[in-house]
Amino acid sequence: MISKFRYLLLSALIVTLGGAHLGAQVPINEQDVLKHIEGTPPEVPPNEGPPPEMLKGDMDEPFKVVLDGNVDLNYVFAESPDSFIATYKWHAEGLIKNKIDIVKTKGTIITSVKGFLAKWPTGECQLKIGVGETPMEIIFNKIDDENVRIDVKIDENILENWESNCKFSDAPKAKFNTKGTPEKWVSGALKRIVPSLRDLKIPVDRLHKDTSTLTFNIERYQLPDPPLGSVELEGKGTVQIIPEI
Repeated sequence: MISKFRYLLLSALIVTLGGAHLGAQVPINEQDVLKHIEGTPPEVPPNEGPPPEMLKGDMDEPFKVVLDGNVDLNYVFAESPDSFIATYKWHAEGLIKNKIDIVKTKGTIITSVKGFLAKWPTGECQLKIGVGETPMEIIFNKIDDENVRIDVKIDENILENWESNCKFSDAPKAKFNTKGTPEKWVSGALKRIVPSLRDLKIPVDRLHKDTSTLTFNIERYQLPDPPLGSVELEGKGTVQIIPEI
C-alpha cells in the first residue's frame, strides 16, 4: 500500500499522462508511473559561484596585515633570590580583500621561560606557561591611495595557564607538579601598547609593491604580586601591511 502522499502524487501524474493521450486508448501501468516518480533525480540548484569567503573583493591588489610582538616578564620573589623571565611571543595575520574590511582571526602566543620558580642543592622547580590561541579582529579602512587605518581588537581575557614541575636529584623517581590560578599578565601588557592598536594610521605604497611597517612599544612598568613578589613587564612589536601581488 502506498502512502497518502504517494497516492495523491500518483493520481496527479496519471491524470497528466492520461491527458497527454486524449483520444487514444493508452493503458497506464502503475508500476511504470512509480518508476518514473522514483527515478527522477532531484533538481540541482544552479551554480551560484564560489562561497562568499572565496570572492575576490573590491581591491585589485589585496593586502595582508601581519602583527608580531613579544612581552617580557621578569618575576622577582620577595623572600628569595630566585627569579625567572617569561617571554610571550605573539603573531596574528589576516588577508584584506576590500577597501573597508573586517577580518576575524586567531592570534597565537608561544611562551618560553628562563630561570626557576625555586632551586636548591637537591632539586628545582621549573615553570611552564601555556596560552595558545586568542580571538582577534582586524578592522581595515583604506582612506586613500597612500593611507590605511587599522583597528585591532584583542580578546581582553587572555588566560595564562601556569604549571610548576619539580624534580629531586636525591629521589629521581619523585615528582611534584602543581597548577596555579590562570594569570592575565600578557593581557594587561597588550593594553599598554603605544601607539594604540585600536587606531593606527599607516602610509602604504600606492603602487602596491613595498611593505609598510609600523613599530610599537610597551614601556617598562612594575606591578606588585603580593605576597610572593613583583613583576616587571615590557614589550615591542610591529604591524606590517604587505601587498599580496
